[in-house]
Amino acid sequence: MRSEKKDIISAFVFPSIFVAILWIIFYISKYISYDLALLGIRPLDVKGLIGVVCAPLIHLNFDHIFNNSTSLLVLGFGLFFLYERKAYSIFFFIYLVSGFWGWFFARGGYHIGASGIIYGLFFFLIVSAFLKREKKTIAFSLIISFLYGALVWGFFPIFFPNVNISWEIHLTGAVAGVTAAFYYKKEGPQKPQSPFEDEEEDTEDENPYWMNTNNLNP
Repeated sequence: MRSEKKDIISAFVFPSIFVAILWIIFYISKYISYDLALLGIRPLDVKGLIGVVCAPLIHLNFDHIFNNSTSLLVLGFGLFFLYERKAYSIFFFIYLVSGFWGWFFARGGYHIGASGIIYGLFFFLIVSAFLKREKKTIAFSLIISFLYGALVWGFFPIFFPNVNISWEIHLTGAVAGVTAAFYYKKEGPQKPQSPFEDEEEDTEDENPYWMNTNNLNP
């Protein structure tokens, strides 16, 4: 029980630190004259490549950073609780790949915000649960589906005529998350193997009598 509480607390550490960094940068941006949005992803512009690293750290306004922060805390917790050993690799894979693909495929202009990471984490956890069918991953995927299922509408800018959303980064984030789910499917919680499956494997591994060359007559 104590170990589980420790795991829960540990799973919040990195997401909390990351979100704290976002807020520090947000408040710094309010007190300097330089527009940090210029460090966002600017597709197919060599100078805009810096946005692959910087864009997720920059937010437009309070609502933007607040909504992304709450999502990052919940989804980040799920990642670090369920995939402790590979959580950092998965997180930064989604972070960098979603941004890099966005640099190739997004519209012109500057793209900022951590939504690519959020979409990546969401789809990683959902697809991983589908692939593994392990009870912890399924339970958490049901929770986040209930909380964040509306994220799918973020792929369709037509539903947000008065909001300039970066649906391309949402899409590349989701694809990066799905890719990571398949690549890391052997990591994290795994569905317990049925004893009947063990028996079948043992039977298959045994060398049948008629295949044993030691029993063949010359």
